[in-house]
Amino acid sequence: MNLDKLQVNACLRSGWQAVDLGFLMARAWWRQLYIASLLPLLPLSVVLLGVFSQSPFWALLFIWWLKPFWERLPLFIGSRMLFDEEPDTWSNMKALPLKDILPWLLWRRFSVQRAFDNPVTVLEELKGRSRRQRLRILHGRYSDVALGNQLVCFCFELLVALGIIILLDFFTPDTFGIRYYDNFDDLTLAGEWIYTLAAIGAMTLVMPFHTMAGFALYLNRRIELEAWDIEISFRNLANRKQQPGAPGAGAIAAIVLVGVLMLTSPAAVDAATELDHESSRQLIDSVMQDKDFGQERTVRKWRFKGWSDPDEEAFPEWMIDFLEWLELYRDWSETLSNIATWVKLLLVIAFAGLIIYLIRRFRGPLSRLGQNRQKDVAPEVLFGLDVTPQSLPPDVPAQVMRLWAEGSYREALSLLYRASLSRLIDKHELEFRASHTEAECAALVRARGIDSLSEYFGQLTNVWRRLAYGHQLPPGETIQGLCNAWIAELSDEPR
Repeated sequence: MNLDKLQVNACLRSGWQAVDLGFLMARAWWRQLYIASLLPLLPLSVVLLGVFSQSPFWALLFIWWLKPFWERLPLFIGSRMLFDEEPDTWSNMKALPLKDILPWLLWRRFSVQRAFDNPVTVLEELKGRSRRQRLRILHGRYSDVALGNQLVCFCFELLVALGIIILLDFFTPDTFGIRYYDNFDDLTLAGEWIYTLAAIGAMTLVMPFHTMAGFALYLNRRIELEAWDIEISFRNLANRKQQPGAPGAGAIAAIVLVGVLMLTSPAAVDAATELDHESSRQLIDSVMQDKDFGQERTVRKWRFKGWSDPDEEAFPEWMIDFLEWLELYRDWSETLSNIATWVKLLLVIAFAGLIIYLIRRFRGPLSRLGQNRQKDVAPEVLFGLDVTPQSLPPDVPAQVMRLWAEGSYREALSLLYRASLSRLIDKHELEFRASHTEAECAALVRARGIDSLSEYFGQLTNVWRRLAYGHQLPPGETIQGLCNAWIAELSDEPR
C-alpha cells in the first residue's frame, strides 16, 4: 500500500462526510464501477430470467439475495483505483477473493453494515476470530452511520424502481396493449416483468454508490486509527528536505548550527544546571504553576456524618474473579448477546403476527363494538335546504315534474335534491354533517359501495350544481330521467 499514490485527501472526516466522499468516488469512477457491476450480474440475470420466464419475481429474489457477491468486484476495482492503479476488470475478476462468501449469503445476508464490513473480508481477507476482532476495532462510533448508509441506499433503490415503473407507464402508448393489472387488480405477467426489470435496474444503478460509501467509511476509520494523514505529512516533509536548496542555504545552516552548539555547550549547560535543592524546588513549583500542567481545585460534596473513606488500595477479591471470568468468556457472552437479540426480534415479530391474527380473526365482533353508541343527530338543513322528511310532499317525482312544467326550475330541482338527501339519511343511514359540501356528500355516497346509487346521486349533484351556481338549465328529459331513477333508488316502493 503506497500512501503517496492515494487519490483522496487523507484527513479526518465525520461519518457522513466519509459517505459523501464515497459518493464522489463512485461518480468519478462510474464507468469502471458499472462495468464491474454488470460483468457478473448481466449473464446470470439473463439465465435466471430465462429459467423463471413465467415467474420473474423468483429471478428477482435470487438476484437480490446474491447482492453481497455482486458488490465484491466494484469494491475490488475501487480499492485499486484509490491508489492510482489502472484496473483490468477481467483480470481483477479472476483474482477476486471468493473465500468466506457462503456466510455472506446465509447468516450475514441481512447485516445492516454490509458495505462497511465488506472490505475486511474482500481486501484484508480476514475471517473467523481475527475478523471479529478487526470489526470490533473498526466499528467504533461509525456503526450508526453504516446503518444510515444502508437505509438511505435502500430508499434510493425503491425510488429509482418506482420512477422507472411510472416512467414506462406514462410513456408507453395504449396501442401496445400492455396491462400491468388484470380485472381483479392482480399483476399480469407483463406487469411482473416490468416490476422485475425496474428493480434490477435500480439495484444496478445504486450498487456502486452504496459500495463506495461503505468503503469510504472503512477508509476514514483506518485513517483515524493508523494516522495516515500524519504519515503522509512526514513523508512530504522528508521529500522537501531531500530536495537541493539554494547556494547559500548550506552556509546559513552551518552558521545556525554553530550558534546552537555554542549556546548548548557542556559548560553552559553545567552552569545552567548547577542549582541547590531549594532553587530547584522553586523552579519546579514555578513550572508546575503553568496552566499546561493543570490546576488544583477544591471539590466539596455531601456525605453522611461519621463517614470514613475506604482504603483505596483494598479491592474485593470477588470483583477480581468476576472480571477475570468476563475476560475469559467474553466471546461466549457476545455470542449469547447476539442470540438474545435475534430471539427478542423473533418474539417481537411473533407478537405482532399474533396481534394481526387476532384482529383479523375477531374483526366481526370488533366492528360491532361501537354500534350501540349513540348516533350523531342528523342535520335538518344542508346548504340551506330543508332535508327533514316532514318538509317533503307524498309524491316527490310528481311534484318535481309539476313544478318543472310551471317553469319553477330551481324549486323543482331543489325539491328532488333535498328529497334525495333526506332519503339517504333515513333509508341508507349516511352520516351527513351540516358542514359538508355537495362534493363531500357525493363522496360519502360513493364510499357506501352501491354503484347504481352512487352513479345516480353523482349525476343529480352535477345537474344541481350547474343550475344552482352556474345557472345552466338542464333539458326536461334529464329531469324526467332523474325522477325515474329516484323512484328506482330512493322511493319506498318495491323495485
